[in-house]
Amino acid sequence: MKYFKLFVPIIVVFLLMGCSKVNSKSAAAPSTQTKASPVSQSQTTAPPSQTAAIDPSQSTAVAFQWLGLDKDQLSPNELKPDGKQDGHFHITIPFSQPSAVKSIWIRYSEFGKSLKWGWIYNINLPQAGYKMAVFDSQGKLIPPQADNGYSVNGLTDFDLYLSELNGENGQDTFKFEKGQTFNLEIDYVTQDNQEKEFDSSVQTT
Repeated sequence: MKYFKLFVPIIVVFLLMGCSKVNSKSAAAPSTQTKASPVSQSQTTAPPSQTAAIDPSQSTAVAFQWLGLDKDQLSPNELKPDGKQDGHFHITIPFSQPSAVKSIWIRYSEFGKSLKWGWIYNINLPQAGYKMAVFDSQGKLIPPQADNGYSVNGLTDFDLYLSELNGENGQDTFKFEKGQTFNLEIDYVTQDNQEKEFDSSVQTT
């Protein structure tokens, strides 16, 4: 009995020590688990990065394209069909503010030959070179009119037609062929009366 009384307190002490160890382990478990599975910044469920869309109206370059000989729209010196297919160009122009197009020119200068086709909005101004037919994005002819220019704003499309030449003015002969280079000039005035110009070039294919 004497030994039993001594043995009981010893058992109680061991039991208490065991319980405290178990409790300390269970209390530490959540923090250990949290440290074992850190979430990296790359694994977070943030929305995917988005590249800002490019606004075409912010472009500063003219898109100048050669489309081929596909329609009869004019003769070398008049805005009337002459029974011959004309050279077809397409341009897209970025106007950053309301403006007025005054004139459009296309020049060809190769192999010692220099030719020019033009469109002037002011019907009262004389024109050097051969006629150019200009159509809007709806396919409507834009004939020369008053002197204030053709109103534009933002991205603007035009279709341009040039005639081939067959001894015009007693000397000018010209046929569209692959590999020819054409230079474009667009003259316009902004709403605050600044005279500006777009330039570009294209090669026939």
